[in-house]
Amino acid sequence: MVLKGRIARFFPILNWLPRCSPKAIRTDIIAGIAVAGLLIPEGMAYAGIAGVPPQMGLYAAMFGMFVYAIFATSRQLAVTPTSSSAAMLAALVAPLAAGDSARYAMLVSAATLIAGLVFVVGGVLKLGAISEFISKPVLKGFVFGLGLTIMVKQGHKLLGVPAGHGNFFDQLWNVILTMKTVNAWTLAVGAATIAILFLLGAAAPRLPSALVVLVLGILSVSWFGLHQHGVEVVGTIEAGMPSLSLPRLSEDDFSALFVGAVGIVLVLMAEALTAARTFASRHNYEINPSQELGAIGAANIASGLFGGMIVGGGMSGTAANDAGGARTQLSTIVASVSVGLTLAFLLPLIRNLPEAVLGGIVIHAVSHLVDFRTLRYYAKLRTGSLWVALAALGGVLQLGILKGLIFAVGLTLIVLMHKLSSPQDSVLGRLVGTETFVDVGHYPDAQQIPGLLIFRPNGILFFANANWIRNRLRVLLKQPGNIPRVLLLNLEACPETDVTSLEMLIQLNNELGESGIELHFARVSDPVMDLFDRSGFLHTVGQRRFFPGVNSAVAHFVEKGRLEVRAESA
Repeated sequence: MVLKGRIARFFPILNWLPRCSPKAIRTDIIAGIAVAGLLIPEGMAYAGIAGVPPQMGLYAAMFGMFVYAIFATSRQLAVTPTSSSAAMLAALVAPLAAGDSARYAMLVSAATLIAGLVFVVGGVLKLGAISEFISKPVLKGFVFGLGLTIMVKQGHKLLGVPAGHGNFFDQLWNVILTMKTVNAWTLAVGAATIAILFLLGAAAPRLPSALVVLVLGILSVSWFGLHQHGVEVVGTIEAGMPSLSLPRLSEDDFSALFVGAVGIVLVLMAEALTAARTFASRHNYEINPSQELGAIGAANIASGLFGGMIVGGGMSGTAANDAGGARTQLSTIVASVSVGLTLAFLLPLIRNLPEAVLGGIVIHAVSHLVDFRTLRYYAKLRTGSLWVALAALGGVLQLGILKGLIFAVGLTLIVLMHKLSSPQDSVLGRLVGTETFVDVGHYPDAQQIPGLLIFRPNGILFFANANWIRNRLRVLLKQPGNIPRVLLLNLEACPETDVTSLEMLIQLNNELGESGIELHFARVSDPVMDLFDRSGFLHTVGQRRFFPGVNSAVAHFVEKGRLEVRAESA
């Protein structure tokens, strides 16, 4: 029984599949077919973003959904190719492939396999929290720029003009320069595709609008003779099931792919766990983040071994799965089988699909990434988040996707270090008629006790801000009008500290002693007190200078006559 429980924890499908009722099975089958209607055209479109043949996107969707369903704890997450993974994959592989299409496809599968292994290691080491390492404003700005970059790269498909190269601005300039050579028929097909997708999304959100435009696009080639008007089509697609193969890499290729794959995993981790938690909360159940990382890793390993591309848990596919009524991962298994049937029998029908239709599907799919509402919200908050988001956005547009990602991570570190190295602090005073001490900056009526400075750093004390805190105290101690005889450090917001901060406090205590000012402490946490004890600082200062609270410290000072008598009535 114990062994069975352990196996079921590793393979959650053994828990939920035997318990599916006939009604739940019917619901999930319907949802799975509906999801396939969305993911088949999107998988082909995302393959185009990644620069690989359409069938590689379908291989990824088929194996990604099926394998993920075996290991997943999320009931709604759909693990398939995503716009962000496809764009980052293209940016990673293109420079290494040097125009060799066969090598390009091999490198894509290899990067997918490496990303899968990184996901699995992250799950084993329980590194799900790393997905929160990029701050939300930075991630929003990065994703916004990613959406714009993907859109502008579809310009040549929608206009029937030669493709451009370079960053967002280079691509945009190429579109502007080639406007005079636009193919009107191609533009009409692309514009109609986008219009239908948005109209159906508003009027009939449950309808697989991407599948509708795919069918209409294929039919329009015959109806209107679009071949004769220069409208490019997908052409012949290799049908059938892929074979198992292990990509062969040189050491240099592996090193280059590994670094890029880690960056892609970082973004996909945040995207997938956010989507999984969102729908788990909506349906009142919990996910296991570490198991989820392992499940997505297994899905990517399967995709890489069978010639697919990187997969992740996208919000759009998951939302469509949930809207279709999915209550278990049986829906994605059905969707996987549907994709497999398409690969086996229906791909020849797609050869007349206009490229402009795929471009329109991509633009519609990534339109939610261009999120002006969130930028307006950041502007409303006035916390500086808007400028951080705009900086990350500009980094992607100017530097490109992978360098933009590195810039975004670096920007997160800079913002974090700035906040930690110059933390907020409070000078405390007592509200009249109470025993409550508050920040005098927020409560101007609070009274500071003559002869006493109560200082509270509102955050952890560590090497990056130790000198800043000491300089801040020096300024406060020299302010005219209330030269203190006692400095009380309230460390309630400091759960731990380090050696650099300890040495700063030792020096501060010596400086204050030379000036006739006594240093006392209140609300010191156990870990900080243990460090003081082991270092000998507790013995140097004396146990009597440590108090459980501000009130007890003030009462002690008044009782011993350390403060002016009028402090008692303050």
